[in-house]
Amino acid sequence: MPTLVVTGGAKGIGLGAVERFHADGWDVAIVDVDDEAGEAQAARVGGTYVHADATSRDELFDAFGRIAERHGGIDCLVPSAGITIVGPSADLPEDSWRRVIDLDLNGVFYACQAAAEHLTADSSVVMISSIAAFRGMRERAAYCVAKAGVVALVRVLSAEWAERGVRVNAVAPGWVHTPFLDDAAAKGYVDLATLAERPPIKRLATVEDVVGAIRFLASPEASFVTGQTLAVDGGWTYAF
Repeated sequence: MPTLVVTGGAKGIGLGAVERFHADGWDVAIVDVDDEAGEAQAARVGGTYVHADATSRDELFDAFGRIAERHGGIDCLVPSAGITIVGPSADLPEDSWRRVIDLDLNGVFYACQAAAEHLTADSSVVMISSIAAFRGMRERAAYCVAKAGVVALVRVLSAEWAERGVRVNAVAPGWVHTPFLDDAAAKGYVDLATLAERPPIKRLATVEDVVGAIRFLASPEASFVTGQTLAVDGGWTYAF
């Protein structure tokens, strides 16, 4: 069976990918720092859980090596671990900037590096960008920059790895109704009803909406698709 590896796979979009690919008959491996959730979710789907901090290149190399040894390689990587920190750009503390860039951009790059030698022929990488890569979202400077960096990384790696048969793409969700977004709403950073009115398709995205796009990009139906970032935003990015 093919093997999926997801960083940040214990919750949110990452967990949604784990569940969908498992239902499709894939072996799945969760890489996370939340041991309780990661172990529980992996046990629930009969998958593998490995503890690793996505900001640590060494930990990811070790984790991916163990996963590849157990499963015989990696057929799809979804590096989904990420955070955002909200605050006025002029006053954003240095440690807040570094935390977001380190996880949302550096962590994605390290995961790709760690997976590189284990990716099988006809495998794929599907990164998680955001419509924040294309829009100026107030008080989210680090997040927007990190997600734009993911788009650039997709283009670079797709060019470098195509001759190996490895496709590299990304999805760029709009606002997705996850516990992550519920937490932001509880803190007063966003209003869910207002966000749901912004896309021409008048609702928030679901995890399943995003995972469906990930599954397509990882599938044989997308065998000639690489270097692309697919917006999953209900039309919001380009609506005026």
